[in-house]
Amino acid sequence: MKVGRRPLVVVVALVALLGLVTDESVSGPANWSALNGVDTLTKTLQKAGFSLQSGEFTYWDLVQATCEGKVPQAGNNPWPNIYLSLKLPVHRGVEPQPVDRYWQLGKDEAIVLVGQTPPSVRFFHYQTFAISLPGIQYPMRFPIGEAINIGTIKTIGPDKYDTPIVYIITGHRETERRVRAAAVEAGYPDDIINVETISPVIAPLGVGDEGSWFALVHRVAVPLVQTAVEDYGRNPPYRAFRVTPHQRLKDDPEPVPVLRVRGTGHTEMPLYPSLKKLRQAILDRYAGMPAKELDSKITQETLLPGNHEAIAEKPFVGLQRGIDVFGASRDNVSITSYPSFRLRDDKDEFVIVYGVNHQTTGKATYASFTPYVDKDRWFGLKDGTTTSNNYDATGNPGDSARRFLCPDDASKCPADVQYLYAWKVARQCNGEPYCMPLKDEFVSMDGQPYECYLYDWYKDPTNPIGPFDLNAADINITWRSYMEPATNVGPDDNELLYDRLIYFGPYFDGQ
Repeated sequence: MKVGRRPLVVVVALVALLGLVTDESVSGPANWSALNGVDTLTKTLQKAGFSLQSGEFTYWDLVQATCEGKVPQAGNNPWPNIYLSLKLPVHRGVEPQPVDRYWQLGKDEAIVLVGQTPPSVRFFHYQTFAISLPGIQYPMRFPIGEAINIGTIKTIGPDKYDTPIVYIITGHRETERRVRAAAVEAGYPDDIINVETISPVIAPLGVGDEGSWFALVHRVAVPLVQTAVEDYGRNPPYRAFRVTPHQRLKDDPEPVPVLRVRGTGHTEMPLYPSLKKLRQAILDRYAGMPAKELDSKITQETLLPGNHEAIAEKPFVGLQRGIDVFGASRDNVSITSYPSFRLRDDKDEFVIVYGVNHQTTGKATYASFTPYVDKDRWFGLKDGTTTSNNYDATGNPGDSARRFLCPDDASKCPADVQYLYAWKVARQCNGEPYCMPLKDEFVSMDGQPYECYLYDWYKDPTNPIGPFDLNAADINITWRSYMEPATNVGPDDNELLYDRLIYFGPYFDGQ
């Protein structure tokens, strides 16, 4: 049940075309840079009848933006976790959105992103989300189709790291054809051209009130060399443009995308008996302490304005029902613990997070758990995510669970303990292994600490209610399982054993 990387095809199709090699005396994919051909590409796009408007593709710290009242929620983790997003000028005559990472796209326009994929990581993807639709007052935040991820990206070289890509986003087939042809004429091989289409059936295109607003997000996770990925986040190797035809093209909309099928039919249910033994062993270890077992379910919330519902699943179902899908990509299954709890520094309380390591069973490329420390704003804290490759730190697979199941004699553990994990989350760990301490600190990409404030974003985003206080924070744990290697899309949650959480302490007794 061990996860392995999917075989990567080495595409031996490139020759030194129009300066795409950074050093002409050295050949090979490791020396190629997509950025070297950008000037030529702008000329071929202009020759093809397009005008260009430059944008930026840069790091976006959603936690800091939420702490400053610029966005309503974070829902991710701060630096050094890497999220890049696109900034574009608004169209002429259009009122800007409160969030400067949201943009519109005309019916025959395209976004062209040229650059390099990340350094060695376990997972990355690029995904466009529809943030709002005409006639709907609240956010929708649903993916327009499939993400282009580490399993499906078109690029070249011995692997998919630090290699050139051209990324096109459009809702118009003729525009796609012309932009692709211009990229090939500029010297970019078709092997590195990726297209993410927006069907107007899914999200209407246009400018102003007739068009949807979008966000492009590039998620980079589980670096093999942390410093290399941090440099990638500080200096993203990308150029971005919105391209517009000089003369309006006749309607030629992209079709509704075909989605990848989740699931393989193989489930984690054979591990269920051992998971139940782990649960009992955890309860026995802390017998005598007040305990409450929390529910785990697909991430959901009721949000303002209008107390509308948000559920992180099935984006096209959410679209039909008018339900916010919480920015969830189909590359992921998002499970959250309910109800909220607190971890205060003057109380003897903690939680034990436990379950199946979905990476080792082969159901996910990587999995993780994260405490979110405000039920409305979903702040992630510094060092506040543990990923599946670190569930057992430097020990043997299953060691974090063995300390509960068989602390004195490993031979008494079930054989499949290697697929299980168990971690404590507390305010202080005091050197205890497999324990995540919650850190009440916020640090920017530049290493500068900053204050975090609570804003009632939908009522008055200009005045903070007060400073964030971890002692008063309503906390949930969210588990994510990204991209089943066999399908290149998120696993079917019915084939997973849901991760679980037990709270120990006085909170649910009213203390």
